[in-house]
Amino acid sequence: GMDHSMIASNPCCSNPCQNRGVCMTTGFDRYECDCTRTGFYGENCTTPEFLTWLKLTLKPTPNTVHYILTHFKGVWNVINSIPFFRDSIMRYVLTSRSHLIDSPPTYNSQYGYKNWEAYSNLSFYTRALPPVALDCPTPMGVKGKKELPDSAVVVEKFLLREKFIPDPQGTNMMFTFFAQHFTHQFFKTDHHKGPAFTKALGHGVDLNHVYGETLDRQLKLRLLKDGKLKYQMIDGEMYPPTVKDTQAEMIYPPHVPKHLQFSVGNEVFGLVPGLMMYATIWLREHNRVCDILKQVHPEWNDEQLFQTTRLILIGE
Repeated sequence: GMDHSMIASNPCCSNPCQNRGVCMTTGFDRYECDCTRTGFYGENCTTPEFLTWLKLTLKPTPNTVHYILTHFKGVWNVINSIPFFRDSIMRYVLTSRSHLIDSPPTYNSQYGYKNWEAYSNLSFYTRALPPVALDCPTPMGVKGKKELPDSAVVVEKFLLREKFIPDPQGTNMMFTFFAQHFTHQFFKTDHHKGPAFTKALGHGVDLNHVYGETLDRQLKLRLLKDGKLKYQMIDGEMYPPTVKDTQAEMIYPPHVPKHLQFSVGNEVFGLVPGLMMYATIWLREHNRVCDILKQVHPEWNDEQLFQTTRLILIGE
C-alpha cells in the first residue's frame, strides 16, 4: 500500500494566493489563483498593476495618517464648520472601509468556496476568510502545531496585562461596553445551534436587547402601565426587575439564584457587569421618557406611551 503521509494535502492549504486572491485547486496537486479585481496579477497575485503600484507608492503610512488627523486643529475646525467638506470627508472615511467586507458575503464556517447557501442562509455568521480545508494537515493549514493551544494559555500570553496602560485617546471602559451592549442587538449568537450561528434576522437597530427579541419577552418585561418597563428600587435607585418578577429567563453563572438575577432584554447580559450597567442605564432612560410623554399626552394609553418611547430611545 501507499504511505498516506506521502499523499499531498490540498495545495491551497499553504494560502499561496496573496492580496485577497482566491485559491482554487485544479486537480489533486495543483492550484490557480483568481486575481480578479485585486489590483494584482501573476501566478500568486503578487505583481501590482500600474494603478495599484501608483497607489501603494503614494499611500501615506498609518503613522502619517494618524499625525495628520490628530494635528492641524485650525484646518480641521474650518472643515468641520463647512457642512459640504465635513460630509464629503466623512462619507469617504466610511465608504473607503466598506470594501474590506465582501458583499454579498462569500463564506461561512461550512464552506470554503463561493456558494448560494453561504449567501442565503442568514442564520450563519459570515466570514471574510475561508475556513481551513478539512484535508489540511494542521488547524492552521500547513503551518503551526498539530493542534491549537489551550485557550487559557492564549489568554494568559496575549490578553493578560502586567500593568495598567491608559488609553492614548483618553477613552475608557464605558465606551467599550457601550459598543458591546449596542452590537448585541445584531450579533446574537444562537446558544442552541452553536457559535457559527446568529439569531439576528431582524431590522438591525431596534433595541431588541433592551425590549426583548420576542413580543412574549417584551410583555414580560413591561409594567403595562404608563408605557414603562418593570423595575425595582434599591436604596432609592432604579434597577431592572428580577427573573422571579418577570419570568423572562436569563443566562447567569450557575451559582446565582433566580431571586437575585436581574431580568433584561438580552438573556446573556447577566454574564458581564458592564452590559448589565448599560441595561440599567437604558431602563432608567426609558422610564424617564415615559414620565415626560405622559405629562405632555395625558390622553395616551400604555401602548402608545411604550411604543413612542421605544422610537425615541432607538433615535438616541
